[in-house]
Amino acid sequence: MFTLTLDPPEVSPRLAVITIDRPGEKVNTIAPAALAAIEEQFAALESTPGLAGVVLISGKPDNFIAGADVEVFATAKDRKDVETFSRKGHEVLKRIANSKVPIVAAIHGACLGAGLELALCCTWRIATDSPKTVLGLPETMLGLFPGGGGVTRLPRLIGVREALDVILTGRNIRPRAAKKMGLVDQVVSEESLLAAARRAAGLLAAHKLEPHLHPKSDVARVLLEQNPVGRRVLFNQARKTVQRKTLGLYPAPLVAIDLIERGLTLPLDEALAQEPPAFAELAVGPVAQNLVSLFRRSNALKKQEVKDAEGDVVEGAPIHRLGMVGGGFMGADIAVVSAEKGIETRIRDIAPEPLGKALAHCKSYFDRRAKSLGERHVFKARSRVSGSLELAGFGTMDLIIEAVPENLGLKQDVFAQLEAIVPPTTILASNTSALPIGKVGAKLQHKERLIGLHFFSPVSKMPLLEIVVTPETSPQTLATCLRYAAQIGKTPIVVKDGPGFYTTRVLGFYLMAALQMVQDGHTIEAVDRGARQIGWPVGPITLLDEVGIDVGAKVSKTLAEAFPERISVPDTVDQFLASKRYGRKNGRGFYIYPGEGERSFLGKKPRKRVDPEVYEFFAGRTPLSEPGDPEELGERLTLIAALEAIRCLEEGIIATPRDGDIGAVFGFGYPPMRGGPFRHIDALGPGAVVSRLAQLRERYGDTYTPPALLLELARSGKNFSSLNKDEGGAA
Repeated sequence: MFTLTLDPPEVSPRLAVITIDRPGEKVNTIAPAALAAIEEQFAALESTPGLAGVVLISGKPDNFIAGADVEVFATAKDRKDVETFSRKGHEVLKRIANSKVPIVAAIHGACLGAGLELALCCTWRIATDSPKTVLGLPETMLGLFPGGGGVTRLPRLIGVREALDVILTGRNIRPRAAKKMGLVDQVVSEESLLAAARRAAGLLAAHKLEPHLHPKSDVARVLLEQNPVGRRVLFNQARKTVQRKTLGLYPAPLVAIDLIERGLTLPLDEALAQEPPAFAELAVGPVAQNLVSLFRRSNALKKQEVKDAEGDVVEGAPIHRLGMVGGGFMGADIAVVSAEKGIETRIRDIAPEPLGKALAHCKSYFDRRAKSLGERHVFKARSRVSGSLELAGFGTMDLIIEAVPENLGLKQDVFAQLEAIVPPTTILASNTSALPIGKVGAKLQHKERLIGLHFFSPVSKMPLLEIVVTPETSPQTLATCLRYAAQIGKTPIVVKDGPGFYTTRVLGFYLMAALQMVQDGHTIEAVDRGARQIGWPVGPITLLDEVGIDVGAKVSKTLAEAFPERISVPDTVDQFLASKRYGRKNGRGFYIYPGEGERSFLGKKPRKRVDPEVYEFFAGRTPLSEPGDPEELGERLTLIAALEAIRCLEEGIIATPRDGDIGAVFGFGYPPMRGGPFRHIDALGPGAVVSRLAQLRERYGDTYTPPALLLELARSGKNFSSLNKDEGGAA
């Protein structure tokens, strides 16, 4: 994993360059073997005569070190094993931090988690200004905290407020921002990285360069961080913020806050010693186990293979040219994400106004990117996006995605126009969220190149791509679309065609159940609060406002036509649309949204609030004299989503519980700490769930009828994890 290049003795200053390159892997990660190798390298260097400094650099093209190898603790049941690994990591990092010669971390690409913790132990940190370079401590996203010294060293380096933000959000930090906060010392071009790192090592050895060890002092830091009262206020506010956002469902952020606060009162070594036992305790807990499982299973999905009828692996072709038909928000968003990854993209719309809006959206996106990355890293992507009112040039596209309004006839007409001008090798994809792909492409001659590519909004942030195959979709078409997903950095799940596919279908049942609860007399606030208490990122009524009530109506009606015995769309929805209540997009939905610039008398922007007039749309609704328990409402909603996910597995819409878990969490926000609907049911126990459903069915009706597959698992004593297959080692 480590290659050592040592300058000859006559070279002054004599430097060692350690190149980190984990064999056979796309990314560098820190595993037990890597810790041993690091220790071995530095033990050898300590006895090297005349050594002035060391440079650490990666041999990978787009990452420095992406973190610790999660396999170490992904399936851990014994906290002692995790604690042993963590303590060993601390020993190795301490050796680096106490090195007698300066060590320069030359960072290009992802420097995350344990990779950044290693860099924090170095004397000097240099990062490239490449778009590939990001720094961060994302452990809280996995139910953990940066337990390799991150919660101890980072606050001492950049300050408490900044460290809390980095650790609690888990966000990626671009090189310029990292330099500003003191996380890195220099930002250079990719081409000059090694030379700049060697120069810095020489200057540090000659004491002509002083390492940055502490945050810059300012008035706010003196008031909040450098006195006991201010520090107590700062940490109490951090706890309140975490509690408000997570409702106590994620323990790791609160543990991190405690460790940071306590650690600042202790000597460095004593503060560091707090980390391994606390880290191990979280690592074997259910939240971390579920979140790490999602991480591992999503990585496995990125490596899935396609085989032909003979069982041979089919290689997908790269996408070089993409055509977007439809210049709405979704079409423009797909265009910029693709262009940023090197794909020439053309947007076609039938009228100048929507096309202009699409191109303006693209410009706005790249303007924002230029502010964080620099214009020189953005101008090529800008040039890859073009627009047209005609289909000229679409005959040369590798892939064409239609993103026109959800109208079956319109989509069929678009595909008829496209098939007349493109060769049979061009893949034709629909971004419909609910209409069956087979119906959309029913008039095509070459149905083998038809596929669904269901993106989620906003495309630049949502990680999932739902790939929908019909019985006629060829293995080559699927393999190429999986490769396209990899090109643009999405996690793909492959599902079979059907109304709503998987994600939209499950979400539709969930949302309509929420409306029924309001019809039954529950308040909108109680329904939304109940879902959040179970772990949904936002409540279902809020989500309806966010996605658009008009969009939700179209999707739900498609599902109601397909499953009339199990789902219905209340008249309330049509009444909302007739009153032009579309949700947040036009400021009129279930909630009232404060206008821009609106402030309370205290100067704060008021929060959204339920519009009391909306209850008038629920005919026959009688408010409950005894409001229901919000947590039970959340439980019922979550079970309804899980039951529909199980039916999708029964019908073969999804191939495995793994696909269903990733699709549910990444696609529509099924409570992440539960690990997805199937892992959630397994944790509760299929038998216990069947018993609970019997209680709910007796009180609330047949909505809670258990699927046959769930009953079978309950009778046999098995669970859904036993049904997973071909997961590439994922848990």
